[in-house]
Parts: sequence; structure tokens; C-alpha cells
Amino acid sequence: MEWQMSYDEAEHIIFIETSGVLDIDSATIMRNEGSVLIKKHHCMRCLLDHSNLSGDALATLDIYNLPKRYAELGIPHQFRMALVVPERFATNLKFYETVCRNNGYQASVFFDRPSALAWLKT
Repeated sequence: MEWQMSYDEAEHIIFIETSGVLDIDSATIMRNEGSVLIKKHHCMRCLLDHSNLSGDALATLDIYNLPKRYAELGIPHQFRMALVVPERFATNLKFYETVCRNNGYQASVFFDRPSALAWLKT
């Protein structure tokens, strides 16, 4: 998976756009890069746009363990992440949303960018 990550000072939001196949190794590297931006800018909002994904190779156990990785990186529970996903990947990413919420992290899945951005700004 490839990604582009940026921080918007005016919006105080980290924007990430991905493409390719979502896999745990790439997600780990991306998460580590993101945690640096979170700490550097004291940013508590992220829009993760997976609209251009061509595949999803995450195993259920990979998804289940993600909140534990967030805690290990020191990502606070106040951090909010909106994910924009193609509907064909909704099952795995809705499971991710549930796992995050069950572990005290605020993540929500959307099928369009305007809805995701609106949620982040509330």
C-alpha cells in the first residue's frame, strides 16, 4: 500500500490518502508515521481516505490488535479518526470501527469524504 500524509494547519487535521492493497505491514509503517505527526502538532483529528484501495489483506486478528498498537504508541483516546472507504471493504473496516470503539478509540467509517470531514469537525 502507498500513502500520502499531510497536516493541515488551518483545519488542524492530519490527512492521509492511500492506494493499493491494505496490508498490516504497510498499515504499521503508516501508523508509526502518523503518530509522529499527532505528537508533533498535538493534533487530535485524522481523515484516512482509503477511497483508492484496490484490495484489503487485513486478517481479523490484525484488525483486533490495532487498538493495542495505538496504546503502545501513546495515541490518546481523544484522537478521532474518520475513514473513507469503498463500500466493498465495509465489512472489515466496520469491524475495525467496532474494535476501536470497544477499546475507547473514536473511529468512524464513511463512504464519502464530506461526511467524514463533517464528523471530524463536530
